[in-house]
Amino acid sequence: MKIKDKDILSIERFFNLELSEQELLAFEIRIAKEPEFAKKLDLYKESMDLVEKKYNVDIEKTRLEKWRKIIAKENTPKTTLIHWRWVVGIAASIVLIFFGWYYANHTQQQNLAAIIQDSWDKKIGLDYRMMRTTNRDSLQTIILNGFDAYEAKKYREAITIFKSFTPLTPYYEDAMLITGLSQYRLGKVDEGLKNLEILSNHPTGKKTKVALWYQGLIYLETGDTEAAQKFLWLPDNKEATIRLKE
Repeated sequence: MKIKDKDILSIERFFNLELSEQELLAFEIRIAKEPEFAKKLDLYKESMDLVEKKYNVDIEKTRLEKWRKIIAKENTPKTTLIHWRWVVGIAASIVLIFFGWYYANHTQQQNLAAIIQDSWDKKIGLDYRMMRTTNRDSLQTIILNGFDAYEAKKYREAITIFKSFTPLTPYYEDAMLITGLSQYRLGKVDEGLKNLEILSNHPTGKKTKVALWYQGLIYLETGDTEAAQKFLWLPDNKEATIRLKE
């Protein structure tokens, strides 16, 4: 028997609920790893759908109703894991949507998480190399000490270092930026965002774009995509990077 015939036989057994648990596991892995096999599965499903629409097959209606009852009973929102006892009996028209959503969504989430982390790793607005190489004054030294505390994840220390800074203090914008980010890292999301918002509206405008950038990243990382999109262009099919809206 040709490989192609074996694939079709496997797909037919899948739709007829004849695969064992181990076979279902292998079947699902193939869907994820073999685009051609997944495409073949889609084509087979489309053919089944066309037949059902045209001839209104009673046996298909009965089977679909059976699958829906199993899903309603077994599939609860308490878990995101795939349990194979669910799969036995999932309707063809539903299982393909489920698998497609699960892998596309899971992969998309993984990719987006990596892109977000990469955006943080760029440390936009946090490059103090020039300040380190100059003859520093006392305030510059304080900024560097606060930044070093932030980098060392000593966020409370960083916040404390900048408590004496006021809007009239030189390097106030740097102090506000590091303070806002430290608050976020401590879980004080609202406080961090508030300080970044204040910074984005500061009259000097020196750190406006930087503050907007981090506001967007924080919203994105905390799952508020709608708010993040007010500040950032998010990745799409053409571009896999996050950009600040101008």
